[in-house]
Amino acid sequence: MTRRELVATVIVAVIAFPLMFIFTGAIIDARARAREAPFRAVLGNARFEQLMAGEVGVPHYLGASLLAPDFTLPMQGGGQWSLSEHRGKVLVINFWTVTCRPCIQEMPTLELLAEITEDWNDVEVVAISTDRSWDEVETIIAASSKITSLLDSEREVVTGKFGTRLFPETWIIDGDGVVRFRFDGALDWSDPVALDLIRAYR
Repeated sequence: MTRRELVATVIVAVIAFPLMFIFTGAIIDARARAREAPFRAVLGNARFEQLMAGEVGVPHYLGASLLAPDFTLPMQGGGQWSLSEHRGKVLVINFWTVTCRPCIQEMPTLELLAEITEDWNDVEVVAISTDRSWDEVETIIAASSKITSLLDSEREVVTGKFGTRLFPETWIIDGDGVVRFRFDGALDWSDPVALDLIRAYR
């Protein structure tokens, strides 16, 4: 290698290495932004940044440090449903009541979500009503629904274990039983952004 070729190689290396570093950093940043995108879209940038910084409270929750409390409730159509028996699945659990207008407006999107995720096999949509009877529940959720419908008329689970007092409220619990996300208020759960958010925990 001649002196001129050596100098040219050094110059190329001096220029190329910083560019490779910048390019690699840009790719890593782009991937992180892509993972964050559904959360930012659903929560808003400001609340997302607050939650990432560890700020608790309402609205919403985002994290990986809370283990969901186990519970057992009666199922629509008969039988009992226990959280601990569904380890390995991502659970989208919605708390609602027939007296809540946003709950009723949101419910068709949860129904559609249940139909979409039926083929995923590792996601289950669960709606827990705090109403007095199945007759009330079935004015909104048909017995043939793809949603797993549970009844908590005494609010022992919804308020007693999860602390929920305002509806609707939706929790996402991962396959290990860890609470990963809580959304306070109504949302279109069949929207592609919401589906991407759920996929993040599969």
